[in-house]
Amino acid sequence: MNILAPWAPAARRRGLTNDHIFLLAVLGATSFFDGYDGSIKALALTQIRDTFGMTKSLAAALFAVVYLGALPAMVITRWADRVGRKRLLLWSVFGYMGFSALTAVSPNAGWFTSFQFLQQLFLVAESAIVWTMAAEELPADSRGFGFGVLGMNSALGTGFAAILYGGFLEPNGVSWRWLFVVSVPPLLLVALLRRRLPESRRFLAAQEKGTLSERWHAILGPTVRRWLILVVVTTFLTQLIQQASTFTIDFLETDRGLSATAANFMLVFAGLPGIPIMVLAGALSDRFGRRVVGCAFAFASVAGAIGFFWLPGGIPVLLPCMSLTIVGQLGAWPVLQTYTSELFPTGLRSSASAWANVAGVLGRSGSLALAAPLLAVTSQSVTATVLGIGPFVAIIMFATMFPDTHGRELEDITGEELGVIAAAVVP
Repeated sequence: MNILAPWAPAARRRGLTNDHIFLLAVLGATSFFDGYDGSIKALALTQIRDTFGMTKSLAAALFAVVYLGALPAMVITRWADRVGRKRLLLWSVFGYMGFSALTAVSPNAGWFTSFQFLQQLFLVAESAIVWTMAAEELPADSRGFGFGVLGMNSALGTGFAAILYGGFLEPNGVSWRWLFVVSVPPLLLVALLRRRLPESRRFLAAQEKGTLSERWHAILGPTVRRWLILVVVTTFLTQLIQQASTFTIDFLETDRGLSATAANFMLVFAGLPGIPIMVLAGALSDRFGRRVVGCAFAFASVAGAIGFFWLPGGIPVLLPCMSLTIVGQLGAWPVLQTYTSELFPTGLRSSASAWANVAGVLGRSGSLALAAPLLAVTSQSVTATVLGIGPFVAIIMFATMFPDTHGRELEDITGEELGVIAAAVVP
């Protein structure tokens, strides 16, 4: 287990059991391939555009459609509050694995967009369920640590994709299509391991007590409405950075003259410091609070992005700015992501994730949709700056409107009765 999970000794020092470590290892493998598959479009964007004859503006518009695939994911994720987390997790992995394989044989831009639209549906649903299960199964004083592990694995997936494509496939003239093929066999193994996962004990306890939500609009009730609005708005604003993330490699290749290999390896080196920082940030948020840690990293990311797109110079200037941007994003994401799971009761937790997913996809799609006309009349730097106003506003909202939830049991945060639920989660 330590070979597969080098963070396991640190987890044991925090009091996590072997069951917790196995859970995080399997969910972490899922996050790895979420990061891997989710990054391919950005890493090989220039080559994908060349294959299908797309301009930057057209690519932005089509990718805006792709991200809308997460809207139907709301239905799938919502069902996790009815039939269980584990079952939906298994369904979702086979769904996005299948459409990943189909993407590899896309004959034109239309089929590519269609297959990626459907893959996005299952990818987003799976990611939401993974974070929900982690929140429900991990002890209160280690949730941030666990989310940091999930975030770290997602970043490792992105790094692996960048090394594979920039270091091996592209230099040898191998098509970007193989990036989608490579992920299929390992996902079959992950799917088999997931069959050993137990169902969330909080879900089983809520099911036994009859406190699961029967109606979709229960999430709009007065006790959670404020948190839902805040989560939806901040998620939307944060995801407006999607266009800058998607076009980063393309910007380095077309605006700064780097090769695909140099650009991809630059992404890897810039992100390396962020890998351990994600786990550290999660652990720090367990100690000092979600707001101060998450907002500090998020602000660093905004500062780095400004330097990356506006400061003149080559790699000596671009690399540290890119690193600050990525490290800030990697540190902030798993910390601020916890609010979607922590602020809602068990019967509504997956529904809350579904709403957050909808807000996220609208933010990502909106970012690319807004960028399409902007890119037609102005530069990538101006476009990224305009859209970057959204994440900056979100940071202010996190700092001033959200509570600190670290070190508190979920039932204490949400006001649920402890009773059977508390007993069910004791290892």
